[in-house]
Amino acid sequence: MKPAASDQTAPRSEGDERCSTPGFGCHMRPKFMLDPEWRYLNHGSFGALSVPVFEANEAVRREAEMQPGIFMQEAVMGRVRKNIAALGPFIGADPDNLVFVENATSAINAVLRSLVLMPGDEVLTTSNVYNAVRKTLEFVTERASARLVIAEIPFPMRNTGEIVDAIMAAITARTRLVVVDHVTSETAITMPLGEIIEQVKERGIPVLVDGAHAPGMLRLSLENLGATYYAGNCHKWLGSPRGCGFLWTDPEYQRRVRPNVISHYINEGYHRAFDWPGSKDFSAWLSVEAAIAFRATLGEGDIYAYCRPLAARAARHLAAVWETETGTPQGAMSFMSTVALPWTGTSNRQKAELLRSKLRERHKTETFIRNINGRLWLRVSAFVYNDISEYSKLGEIIPQMLDEL
Repeated sequence: MKPAASDQTAPRSEGDERCSTPGFGCHMRPKFMLDPEWRYLNHGSFGALSVPVFEANEAVRREAEMQPGIFMQEAVMGRVRKNIAALGPFIGADPDNLVFVENATSAINAVLRSLVLMPGDEVLTTSNVYNAVRKTLEFVTERASARLVIAEIPFPMRNTGEIVDAIMAAITARTRLVVVDHVTSETAITMPLGEIIEQVKERGIPVLVDGAHAPGMLRLSLENLGATYYAGNCHKWLGSPRGCGFLWTDPEYQRRVRPNVISHYINEGYHRAFDWPGSKDFSAWLSVEAAIAFRATLGEGDIYAYCRPLAARAARHLAAVWETETGTPQGAMSFMSTVALPWTGTSNRQKAELLRSKLRERHKTETFIRNINGRLWLRVSAFVYNDISEYSKLGEIIPQMLDEL
């Protein structure tokens, strides 16, 4: 039998010594389903499934198809709660306050579309808000004749105190909810969330946190955070299959939140309303235990000790080679950072997508490039299968690609 791609050793290209780090780095590649011919430097967008979790997910799907009636009617609900029970300690949450959803965007939709707004009310977010969340906020506020307020956050940033100041300056007597990221998607800034929540809640205003990137990348203690709602993904850094996110809700607010899909158990409480959205493929939800178990084999502390310094080192290296700058303050970095590209021409979304396409087609390199404030920026993602040599190679090939834009 021909070995699967994930069982092959990643090839080495000229000038690209991938195995420079013992233990993690390229030595981890056979443990993931990724094509070994690619440099995958964009874990932050969609994650990357490990072989053990892929196999666990396939086993659940196989089990479901062997006797669908028993699986769907007798097994699923208990298994959902069992995986929630495994997730709770991992993110510092009481399982009674957690429900699964498809992804963080679904969780945020559930909160925002359950919100009762009156004409003239305001919902506050920042200029770093994820676009899907912005679109949901626009829909919800427009429908209620309410107002969406955007607190402008400077980028690149040198002081996270600017974030708190901008948010607090935008709050008014009409503010009914503040929506804030834990880690911003495009600019890769870990927000000073504790300070934001403390000051906002002193005003008596609920806080919805978009924590899409945080689980598995930041050490979380949701019960102690002080947020009103917290939406997260399990498929990015935590390592579950795609199609698994969660919503944590303060117990006092749970009766106010309804899932996006109204199904049989809508009037039977927070858990029942969310746990059964109707017939679906539950395998992603039921693979969270396996994802947490896989991380345990790597060592939670070792993951953090490897990925955070790698992201910072890669960003500093690229900024030095390109003679540009990083956009993420050192204290606000996690497993991601941002670096300005050495490009002085016109910057727009089309240029960013063209460059990313060229890197895919010519160099089998997956990256994340965005136009931010009229300038092209690269978001560095670093996970256990990445190695500093991959970013060094990227530092060489991007200037060549820019010459063709």
